[in-house]
Parts: sequence; C-alpha cells; structure tokens
Amino acid sequence: MDQIFERLEKLVKAWVSSGTSAGSSYGRAGTRQTYGDPDLDAAMAELDDFLDTSKTESEKREAEELRAQAERERRAREDQNRRYRTSWGNGASADATNAVIEDAYKYLGLKPYSPFAEVKAAYKKLLFKYHPDRNASGPDQLKKATETSTRINAAYQIIEAYEESKKAR
Repeated sequence: MDQIFERLEKLVKAWVSSGTSAGSSYGRAGTRQTYGDPDLDAAMAELDDFLDTSKTESEKREAEELRAQAERERRAREDQNRRYRTSWGNGASADATNAVIEDAYKYLGLKPYSPFAEVKAAYKKLLFKYHPDRNASGPDQLKKATETSTRINAAYQIIEAYEESKKAR
C-alpha cells in the first residue's frame, strides 16, 4: 500500500512541477522548490512534512508554526487586497479617490471628468512640451523636465485607470 502512495506522491509532484524531476520537490543544494503560488507552496510543504518520517516532534512543531505564520501572512495580504478593492467603493476613501482623480485632471489643465479624448490630447501636448529630450540644455533644466514629465505621466495613468474602472462596471 505504501508503494501506491509513494507513486501517487511522485505523480502529483511531477504534474504540479511540470518540468522538474518527479522524484523530489527539492531543487539544487537541498532547498525546497517553490511554485510561485503561496497556497500551493504551503500545501506541498505540508505534504512533504507529512510524508517525511525522519523528522523529530520538535521539527514537526517548528514546521507547523512556519505554516501557521505563512497562513497569517496570506490572510493579511487578502485583507489588504480586499480593503484596496473596496476603497474604490462608497465612503470616505471614495472621497479621497475622487480628489486624486480631480487633481490629475487639473494637473493636465482640464476640467474634472473631461472626455478621455481631451485627456489624451492634453497629455500628448504637455508631454511634447516638457519632455526631457527637448529640454536637455542643462542639468537643472533636464532634472526639472524629467520631474514634470513624470508627474504628467502619473496624472495620465490615474485618469486612464479611472476610465478603465468605469468601463468594467
């Protein structure tokens, strides 16, 4: 029966790793292989720890504590992502978001919530005027032009993201 489980373990690891050896989930120098997905990494680590009979009880407890810490970190990331997504909704954070968007329009010299075609035209016009390649007569002018064009790009990206979010609704 153990042979069946060992073979199943090898098959699952081979299927999940897609391109690494099916015999082990450890890479070079004995380091544990990561798959890029924190949940999958945690599951594979738990599977390895469960199947590894050479570990002592204290090592198993330490591994369990590390898994619990990883789970807490994952939940914190999810909570942060959830808060970020709801910041585009109603409430005080929506007022702050609207203020940022309106400032971006004003920085481009437009009325708030102007049509996107006007935004794009103003962006191109300002970027043409303040581009660092056109204002490189001295180090101070170059630095100022770089900062200005960076702000212009940031304002445009804010408005562009806002327009995309409107389309997605």
